[in-house]
Amino acid sequence: MVNPIPTPSGMVLVIVDGLGAPYIYAEHTPYSLDGKSLQVPYFHNLSILGTTGAKISEIRAPQTYTEAGHSVLVTGNSQALSDTVSVPMSTIYDVAHDYGYLAFGIMEKGDSSSICAEHDVIVHDASNSMNNPGLVVESSITASSDIVCKDIKRIMEQQALKLPIQLQESKQTSQERYNIYDKWALETASQVVDYMAEEAPEQKYILTVNVGAVDAAGHYRKYDGYIGTIQSLDRDIIPLYQTCMENNIAFIFTADHGMGFTTSDSKGGHQSDTYSGMGETQMIPFVVHAPDVPTQVLREEYNQQDIASTILSILNLPNGLRNSDGIQMPLKEHITLGVHGPSPGAVELWTEGKLITQASNDENYVFIGLDREKNYTVKFITDDTSEIFQKEIEPASEQLVVFNKDTSDSDSNQYWKPRYIIGALIIILINVVGLVYIRKILKDD
Repeated sequence: MVNPIPTPSGMVLVIVDGLGAPYIYAEHTPYSLDGKSLQVPYFHNLSILGTTGAKISEIRAPQTYTEAGHSVLVTGNSQALSDTVSVPMSTIYDVAHDYGYLAFGIMEKGDSSSICAEHDVIVHDASNSMNNPGLVVESSITASSDIVCKDIKRIMEQQALKLPIQLQESKQTSQERYNIYDKWALETASQVVDYMAEEAPEQKYILTVNVGAVDAAGHYRKYDGYIGTIQSLDRDIIPLYQTCMENNIAFIFTADHGMGFTTSDSKGGHQSDTYSGMGETQMIPFVVHAPDVPTQVLREEYNQQDIASTILSILNLPNGLRNSDGIQMPLKEHITLGVHGPSPGAVELWTEGKLITQASNDENYVFIGLDREKNYTVKFITDDTSEIFQKEIEPASEQLVVFNKDTSDSDSNQYWKPRYIIGALIIILINVVGLVYIRKILKDD
């Protein structure tokens, strides 16, 4: 801890399937494909979330369908699909697991097999149906012996039994059924957060909550049903948000993609060419409430692939995402730097020619609370060979620095090693022989 800054005890990531930012952001006006503005009511609670937290005014999804949206959100790769999620160290969950976090999921949509496999415990709707939901609770092999994971699995199993009963109390295709479907996911999430606060307050975690009824309403209940489902979400999101704030849990509100409508009385879409180019389909909300993240509105344009590295920043975890092509949104005044050495050794962190901190007897280090505006130099000295590795860190560069035998200060001298000298001599000899041969041919001619 270079400077003392607060760190959240965990994170709840709420992904609202199909929620376009223009429908809930006051600064934007949604339009249908026929060019007419769409009327939206005032969403009281969602507006408060946006004005009391950190909000990105314009952030766009590069791919406007569910599998891709969730994959981009957790990998930071703009072209990600479910197979990208399976690559080791490619997701926020991989990085978090490396630092002792658990990953829990409540997924009504976006539950590809690769997404499910990233979680220690997850409940998801395998049938993707609000008429006959097929809720399945799964846990990883490592979670089977963990007491906390066992208890979370029990909570999810109990909640999974309740949803079909709750849905039977409403008529199929009714607005009430859509509202119940989303409310169940949010209430289950609140139970998980309450349990972790009471029974495992020291265990950090990421809880991903996908609510799926907004997207379904856009497809099947036309524009009025879409707005009606958002109104229900506006009412039901607050208990989960308050539970997070009371227990030092970072709260993130976003979406996988938006929704477009041809007219104010039509069904919506988002994946086909008809809709995929619309701002209403591409633009998603992104609101953050977390320690060390001040209330602000960023009006620069960002992209969905920028969210993954920003999530790690909020948790004070180094950005070790393997395939990310996103950038980190500057929501915080401080940054985190991770250092991984080739073997146990000592590390030093310098700025402005001064040694500000050092540590030893490990190969993995994390520096928290670095000034975003400063340059830093990190040095790593191995215990076994006293080999020195060094890298300059530019301002606002939040990253995981990996040192290995090819990144030491002696990099510039490595080409004097015997194998490189021999290789170079062979290449020179071949070129000389070739030139002599060409000259002989030309002389003969």
